[in-house]
Amino acid sequence: MEAVCKGFIALLFFFSTPALAQQKLIFSGIQGSVNSEISMQVLKRAYQQIGIEVMYLPLPGERALRTANAGKVDGEVFRIANVHKKYTNLVPVPTPINVLQGIAFSKNVDLKIKDWQSLAPYNIGIQVGIKFAERGTKGMHRIMVDTNEQLFKMIDSGRVDVIVAAHANGLKTLSALKLENISALQPAIQEYPLYHYLHKKHAALVPKLDAVIKNMQLTGMIDQIRKEALQKLRGSGKTAD
Repeated sequence: MEAVCKGFIALLFFFSTPALAQQKLIFSGIQGSVNSEISMQVLKRAYQQIGIEVMYLPLPGERALRTANAGKVDGEVFRIANVHKKYTNLVPVPTPINVLQGIAFSKNVDLKIKDWQSLAPYNIGIQVGIKFAERGTKGMHRIMVDTNEQLFKMIDSGRVDVIVAAHANGLKTLSALKLENISALQPAIQEYPLYHYLHKKHAALVPKLDAVIKNMQLTGMIDQIRKEALQKLRGSGKTAD
């Protein structure tokens, strides 16, 4: 699998050479993420307005960031704010393209989780590379796994008391795995605007792209894209926030 992935990245890198960079860009993103799917729909519309075709390369969370930061692809579909402080080759586009609702899931519906600190007494599961969860649970007793599916199987088996995930992704995984004994605990721990990041080699695109995204936000297009995408997920038997 890893060899195939490397080969695909090499092929995408070939297509994103400077001669073609203005026609086709490839962005890494979190594998299996509903928010990646929604954010890519926003980006396709935005880049279309400036004459650029975009493609999506799904990867595990941390690898997606490292691949984008190394310039093997042209950027990252979305991340929360300030990721570029660690991954310094990435440049954020200032206007958000989506929103993430961070939420706790547990078998015990009586857990009172209202903020990050209220998680501290429990054994917590999070996914590697999901930065909001890594930051929010820093210093707590946590187990980290590579995929959302592993995360939910871990709580189902009783290895942890609670897990933290994006609401949309968590509900999709619950549906896919047919787990009915795990609940999303309300209220959300925190909500985050999501930003698109470009590799610094494309920094010149940021002002033009930001103007397009800002207009999409003002006209309600971004909200409409999200609403329609979630309706389709529900219609296909998947669920999302």
